[in-house]
Amino acid sequence: MDGLRGALLRLDLRLRLAVDGTRTELAERARDPFRGLCISEAEVDELLAGVPPAEAARALLAAAPAAATPRLGSLAALFGLNQAAQEVLLICLAPELDLRYERLYAYLQDDVGKRRPTADLVLRLLCRSFEERVAARSLFSPITPLLGEGLLQLADENAATWPLLARPLRVDERVVSYLLGGRELDTRLDDWVRLFPPPPAAEVPAPANEAVESLAQLLRAARQEPCDRLVVYLQGPPGSAKLATAWAACAAAGLGMLAVDLPALVGRGQPENGLALAGREALLQGVVLALDGLDRLLGDDERALPWRAGARRLLERRPGSTILLGEARWEPAVWAPLAGAVRVELTSLGPAARLRLWHDEARTELSPEDLANLASRFRLDGEAVRAVTIAARGRARWRGQGPALLEDFRAAARVVAAPQMENLARRIEPRYAWDDIVLPLDGHARLRELCDRARYHATVLDDWGFGRKHARRTGVTALFAGEPGTGKTMAAEIIAGELGMDLYRIDLSAVVSKYIGETEKNLERIFRAADQGDAVLLFDEADALFGKRSEVRDAHDRYANVEIAYLLQRLEAYDGLAILTTNLRGNVDEAFMRRLDCVLEFPLPEEEERLAIWRRVLPPEAPLASDVDLPFLARRFKLSGGHIRNIALAAAFLAAPEAGQITMRHLVRATRREHQKLGRLMAERDFDQYAPLLGGA
Repeated sequence: MDGLRGALLRLDLRLRLAVDGTRTELAERARDPFRGLCISEAEVDELLAGVPPAEAARALLAAAPAAATPRLGSLAALFGLNQAAQEVLLICLAPELDLRYERLYAYLQDDVGKRRPTADLVLRLLCRSFEERVAARSLFSPITPLLGEGLLQLADENAATWPLLARPLRVDERVVSYLLGGRELDTRLDDWVRLFPPPPAAEVPAPANEAVESLAQLLRAARQEPCDRLVVYLQGPPGSAKLATAWAACAAAGLGMLAVDLPALVGRGQPENGLALAGREALLQGVVLALDGLDRLLGDDERALPWRAGARRLLERRPGSTILLGEARWEPAVWAPLAGAVRVELTSLGPAARLRLWHDEARTELSPEDLANLASRFRLDGEAVRAVTIAARGRARWRGQGPALLEDFRAAARVVAAPQMENLARRIEPRYAWDDIVLPLDGHARLRELCDRARYHATVLDDWGFGRKHARRTGVTALFAGEPGTGKTMAAEIIAGELGMDLYRIDLSAVVSKYIGETEKNLERIFRAADQGDAVLLFDEADALFGKRSEVRDAHDRYANVEIAYLLQRLEAYDGLAILTTNLRGNVDEAFMRRLDCVLEFPLPEEEERLAIWRRVLPPEAPLASDVDLPFLARRFKLSGGHIRNIALAAAFLAAPEAGQITMRHLVRATRREHQKLGRLMAERDFDQYAPLLGGA
């Protein structure tokens, strides 16, 4: 309480000073009833008290050098501002430093409402003659740095259509902050820009690989020649760590980096001058500008046209270094012909490179075997691996049980690597294990072989060199064929659970479009997201997409064949695990069959297998009556596992209102209901000795 009383005493002292000052100001207003409505001569003299009279002022202006500050000099060097442009900035900056300039400007413009300098006032302050003022109008041209780089802005949004001389001007808030020594990031960029500050001089890291070292050398050379412009395009597929490579090279060169998320800039309706603001911010921060996701601007999306034009203007005139990141084959010299333009192709990180990333981040918690497992399992770059490590340690702290475990890292990695499917697919949480599925012995063996193929395909293709002989086949594709309810989707869930991967079922209603070309675009988004993430793709009822090509009789046939041809090519280039299911194997195009790594038939179960299914679909917790005859049900009714599961569930709901047990009566009634649903007529004699239990149902 004593400390609080002392703090309140300091506040009382400040209030005393403020009250006395207000009383003095009120007394002055009482003597001048028009104060605030006009600027009197006496008030102007008071505002300029201490400033030499006109003749002395004129002599001092002629003799004294132009005023400057270190930050103003830096700004002038960055944007090529001449002395006149710097004077304009100072005139417009003055009201941000002292409000007395607002009253002086209002007096000179003969309007108490005009508290910001107009272009006319600026020219009158800087120029002596009419001819000089006409020549100096070029300072306010849109192509000059003052307005072209956004250093100056209109103080009134409605003034854009006014005559130039009548437009009030102010210095942009971020430029004001810079001139006053501020280093904070422009808040208008928060949603789609990340700032990577330069490392301390004593902590500049060594280049991690040859690509990082070469790019760092280019950046250092460009830094020594500030007038030179360097544009580097890092091109690579998902998982090639483009952003991580750019940041590592900047850090190795002792530089910071400002990364712009172009898809976020275009997709979220950000202002069209966003790229110009980002380019200016990179200059003010003294860092390299990186434009990530360049493909968003290179496509045919009309929404990206304004930002594409802005990016071209930025590269054509921006000094310093700019790094572009994308997947498409494209030459940066197209947009920056006068700059040093370099394209660098990056490849996806291999298991060895990913292992080094995991080792650097998690070697204190995990064994070499666990690190190798994570490196082969998840295709993550350095930033994602760092995020996984932080999340895994957070999970361990939540449990309060020592260091993070392998399961913590796996769970965090699955979330970080989860693909963004844009509502085109639904994530399925794997619920089944090997004991839940009933298949012939060969079927079980082939499912496990498929798991091994997905688990070790990187070892075989990369470490054992088979990738050089089979360069076009990098993923694993399987077809599950069989009658409905024979366990195809269950098998996909089991495989995903065994591999520790997320399972995504493709939503055909969202993918297939009546508009030409839209289906292919939707599928491309799915495959691209799956390439960037780490998931099993399940194409349920795949014959709807992978059907046979037909003879071309009209335009519809032609475009349908184009869709199938696209799928053939894209499925072959997919780097993950894709599972196709179909009830009609004969409807699948033969070209797909050649590209499949595994074709597994799911037959209808025989009696012994049906009995095993009946025993597994009834949970141990279910109250089962002693009269239940599962061997009879397995022998008498030739059903698939899916139908048996439906019958067991329906019997449970029939028994629940009676608050008793699941009896044979409930099971036979549920069996009849299932056959009725399938359109199969059944007589009471089909239930043999249990026919009386139907009770007319």
